Amino acid sequence: MATTSVSADIATKINVTARKGDSFYLQATLTNEDDTVFDLTDYETISLKITNSNGSLIKEFKNTGTASADTEIVKNNKISKDNTLGTITIDVPAITSLQNTDYINMNLLVGTYDYTLKINSSTDVHTVMYGKFKSID
Repeated sequence: MATTSVSADIATKINVTARKGDSFYLQATLTNEDDTVFDLTDYETISLKITNSNGSLIKEFKNTGTASADTEIVKNNKISKDNTLGTITIDVPAITSLQNTDYINMNLLVGTYDYTLKINSSTDVHTVMYGKFKSID
């Protein structure tokens, strides 16, 4: 009897390296299996979550929320998308100043973390990228 398997996993494993304290920019173009552009129109929420080895949230960059609600961990409105080009852009300045407080956005300790980049619609959730997120000096 032959063994067969099916995978519904569309995620791509990509390891990312960023310099501690620097600005961070990453752009990804999503495509379908036939290399056509993946339409992002129905995906309202996009998030990049960085976690430690215990699964605790270290940083989260999102396309939703307001900058005034930023914390040391959650960074709102740092991700944008182009529905027709299928691109997701993560653009994080080194420092955000809000209400006389400076937030250092990429203040991850030097080390290696796990991350996932997910897109969400009202009915679907897709992990599109995952892997190791390495912070260097």
